[in-house]
Amino acid sequence: MDVRQFQLFRQITLDYFAKLAPGDAPVLEAPYLHFGDPELLDYASLVRIQGEYEGCVYLTSPIPMLQDLLRINGEPEVSERTLRDMCRELSNVISGNASQAFGGNWDISVPISMTPAERGTLSLPPSAFVMPIRWRGSTALLVIGLYPGGRNGA
Repeated sequence: MDVRQFQLFRQITLDYFAKLAPGDAPVLEAPYLHFGDPELLDYASLVRIQGEYEGCVYLTSPIPMLQDLLRINGEPEVSERTLRDMCRELSNVISGNASQAFGGNWDISVPISMTPAERGTLSLPPSAFVMPIRWRGSTALLVIGLYPGGRNGA
């Protein structure tokens, strides 16, 4: 992926949080490369990607951030089900916008939510690009684990 594509993922995510609570702008902390086991906070929502690039994009969030998002969206119930649903919604927004921006060069799966206990279901390339996003006192991680795939973009 090139710099423009990484910036697109970053901007889509920052815009999503900024629209939810205009007075609480999100902050992108220093991005970094991660090697080894995937980083997972309390919940993660994964989108598998195939095509011009292969791998996955996932957003992993702490429970307090997801609780804030549920409140903002008017959901009074906070349970494992609603926390997973909120996390899945975040990935849906990110993957949907990225899919539109990149055109037809990749296939995107339905978001799959998971907890650290379900880590065995997550497969990443040997390295991933991590973008920490701080919002309302919590930090989520947008993780991009993609490598050149089998399609040539045609």
